[in-house]
Amino acid sequence: MNLLWLCVIGYFVGSIPTGFLLTKVYGNVDIRNVGSHSTGATNVLRSGHKILALLTLLGDAMKGIIFTLLARIASDDSYFLIAAFCCLLGHVYPIWLRFKGGKGVATSAGIFAVLSPLFALISITIWAILAKFVKISSIASIAMAISFTTMCTYGFVINSIEFSIFLFSIAVLIFLLFTHKENIARIVHKNETTVDI
Repeated sequence: MNLLWLCVIGYFVGSIPTGFLLTKVYGNVDIRNVGSHSTGATNVLRSGHKILALLTLLGDAMKGIIFTLLARIASDDSYFLIAAFCCLLGHVYPIWLRFKGGKGVATSAGIFAVLSPLFALISITIWAILAKFVKISSIASIAMAISFTTMCTYGFVINSIEFSIFLFSIAVLIFLLFTHKENIARIVHKNETTVDI
């Protein structure tokens, strides 16, 4: 399939505002008026709806998993990773919500799961442990991205990971650091909010 079409489809798949739709329909809440105003699972959790937060997490991850799988099948080369990144962009900047969505963590995890299930499992486990015991979602999220990139770097060095996936992991890490720039500033100043998961 033409790469441009894959990118467009990826963007619109990613832009499905899972958290917004779930909290609006089932929680009677506009998640954009809660906490960080993000549509991601962590902010849905701040609204007090744990089930909806879990469903948001799964839904956002499935966007990354399903689209990346289909894009990989539709593409003959590693250019499908560009389309996968567009899926991530759609999640963070959804056209339906004036380009204000989530921070890309769950969708990234979904994409990672397709690219390297083992590395993704380890990274997601690190995220879960930190989220549970440190209770600062941003630290857990950044650690997940760093760990996945670190493992991809090692995989590339020993020739078990393609160069394109290695580059993609770096690009996603940089992007997630950017989407969490305000969180990082609060972490530095020791006033980042905690979330009880």
